[in-house]
Amino acid sequence: MTEKETLIARLKELGKMLGRDVNTSGTIQELSMRIAELEEELDGDAGPVDGENGEENASGSTGSTGSTGSTGSTDGDIADAAKEKTTATTTDDRVTVETLATLHIDALHATRNEPVSIAEPGVIIRVSEQDADELIAKGLAREV
Repeated sequence: MTEKETLIARLKELGKMLGRDVNTSGTIQELSMRIAELEEELDGDAGPVDGENGEENASGSTGSTGSTGSTGSTDGDIADAAKEKTTATTTDDRVTVETLATLHIDALHATRNEPVSIAEPGVIIRVSEQDADELIAKGLAREV
């Protein structure tokens, strides 16, 4: 079996465990990210789910943190990040954050006002204040 076939088989297995269909198309990297998302969800770290890719949803209306990679954060780090939150920079009721992990997300590019569905670490995006709070609390982003 090729690496991609192995990843697709794992996605199908995780989809069964979660009781839903999962998207098995994409590159090896995309499939790996989806697997990480679903495994995190099974571990009980995930929030509400929205979208066909099993993306986590921070506010119930966006597919935000679904594509998370491992950040190595501890509960203490997450609590500290939430405490250190500063005044938000908003544009059109959105908060500007820098991603710390790869995310499947419903956001806007920080300057181009274009939709962003996958944000790699270090990308500056704008999300709702609720999504920003959750991303920061989970150690997946930091406010800019």
